[in-house]
Amino acid sequence: MDWIGELERAGLSPLRDEPLARHTSFKIGGPADAFVTATTRAQASAALRISRAAGVPVFFLGWGSNLLVRDGGVRGLVLALGGDFEKIEFPGPDLVRAGAAARVPQLVVSCAEKGLSGLEPIVGVPGCVGGALVMNAGTREGEIGPFVEEVETMNDEGMPSAVTRSSLRFGYRSSNLGKSLVLSALLRLKRGVKADIMSVVARQQQKRLQTQPIHTFNVGSTFKNPPGRFAAQMIEQLGLKGHAVGGARVSPMHANFIENFAGATASDVLALVDLISERVRAASGVKLELEMRIVGE
Repeated sequence: MDWIGELERAGLSPLRDEPLARHTSFKIGGPADAFVTATTRAQASAALRISRAAGVPVFFLGWGSNLLVRDGGVRGLVLALGGDFEKIEFPGPDLVRAGAAARVPQLVVSCAEKGLSGLEPIVGVPGCVGGALVMNAGTREGEIGPFVEEVETMNDEGMPSAVTRSSLRFGYRSSNLGKSLVLSALLRLKRGVKADIMSVVARQQQKRLQTQPIHTFNVGSTFKNPPGRFAAQMIEQLGLKGHAVGGARVSPMHANFIENFAGATASDVLALVDLISERVRAASGVKLELEMRIVGE
């Protein structure tokens, strides 16, 4: 089956051999066999149905901000969302419905402007709502999971369904939403004073500016924090800030960030990850667990 041709005939405009470095915050990654951006539910459904009929694997790509794509790229279809899925709506006095492709910072600020509180701790999370839900994005001050009432998903047959709060499971940088395509989410927040909420948002944004290398190519935190400890502190204590392998280096600003500072490859990043992991384990006996996701070949 010429599945890419089927995507074209369905009006989905697939990009063949699309470099995924163009679609990740790391600016690293080999090509996808086909890359499609669905802007409506009908388009998303068609892409999933065609791929399933052809037996082609599908990878769901959000903002690409917590992701390392290997240099060989991704086989099958890479499906991203846009258009209708970028909408943020307020269906009730304490409710917000956000499309999976809405940016997390935009969601937080939009809620603050409506006098809705709860999401302020994640305003600095670089990602989209879909990815934030799948990984239960958050900081030390809070996560998105506790505010989620319902998530709209779509299975590989292109059929949508609603996952209610009672069926949702959120953990530390994890959830039970990984198998289906996330389309949108309904969140219940708390009413508050707009000026106070905006002030907290501003402080969170300023804190991130001062402590994280937001103007470099990175994926945010590389490693999860071990129980009772901070990965950045463990790495910094080993003198690894600024340490480089090829074009990848440990950020001089924040030791749990790896930067693509000089045309890094995925192989450079993985070699640096291995070096950090081995040094930390040798020094403390702790096995660091990756927070960033690695895909491709």
